[in-house]
Amino acid sequence: MKTYELSVLRISILNSRTECNLKAKQSYRNVKAGFSGEEKVMKYLEEARLTSKVEIYRNVVLDHVQIDVIVVTPKLICILEVKNMKGEFYFDPITQQFYRIIDGNKEGMRNPELQLQRAVKLLQARLHRKELEMPVKGLIVFASRAGIVIKPPTLFPAIPIDAVCDSLERMEAMSQKLMTTEEMKKVKHSLKQNSIPVHDDELLERLGIERVMILTGVRCMSCFCVGMQRIYSTWLCGSCGCRDKNAHMATLQEYQLLFGRQITSKDVMWWLGIEDKHLVKRVLKQMSEDSMGTNRSRHYKLKFEPWLLSHFLATEMKKF
Repeated sequence: MKTYELSVLRISILNSRTECNLKAKQSYRNVKAGFSGEEKVMKYLEEARLTSKVEIYRNVVLDHVQIDVIVVTPKLICILEVKNMKGEFYFDPITQQFYRIIDGNKEGMRNPELQLQRAVKLLQARLHRKELEMPVKGLIVFASRAGIVIKPPTLFPAIPIDAVCDSLERMEAMSQKLMTTEEMKKVKHSLKQNSIPVHDDELLERLGIERVMILTGVRCMSCFCVGMQRIYSTWLCGSCGCRDKNAHMATLQEYQLLFGRQITSKDVMWWLGIEDKHLVKRVLKQMSEDSMGTNRSRHYKLKFEPWLLSHFLATEMKKF
């Protein structure tokens, strides 16, 4: 599973395990909309007639600034700021504010032009430190056809998704620079070392959710209900009747996305909803790749296998 899918998984898990407040629900909708928009852009990029050596990076983090998509070819480095929203959009060059009008209501939002400007500057500075003087371009892409730009930005082009291919092809054709294979590797190295971490340690606080508010228990990977019961050597779902010996493996991936890869035996009992200490030991032996400390203070590092949640992710995305 790619790192850009982890943010979607994380918020989907939280949404399914809590009585989400308005802030959390809005975050859930925003993350899924963003992911859906990026997916649309990726399909268009497959049609772009760019040089054969094309590298595409998603959800890169540079100095705490998250970048949606970066397209890299020997003649072009372009950051795409993707917005998947409906309404009429206005970029105010004087106040530097960005807002939309939808259903007659005016809503102020984060300015994608300023976000893109920050990202371009950061990447340009990073490449400069590596003695790469390739210019970094930027595009604001509106992925929804129900979104119309009324007052455009002044620093970067704001384009509909249908214009992505033409815009990139034109940028590449106008480029006067040509990176070598070694320089392309330097760019790749600069971007690869900045992937999204397994968990977001500020997520719960940011959304106003406390640990005690989260529903614990093993999730059924058939109907996705939480609360499977351990019957002899298998897990039984009370909702659909599914039996699964390894359902706890996917559930422990959920734990890591919310709380990190370190876990104690008490955490396992709490998260899986079990009291059998012998079962906990077997689970930790199966699911941990390392441990530290002794006896009661022992911490385990779980194996990170997020692809076990691929079916859950696919189902969540269909709800959008």
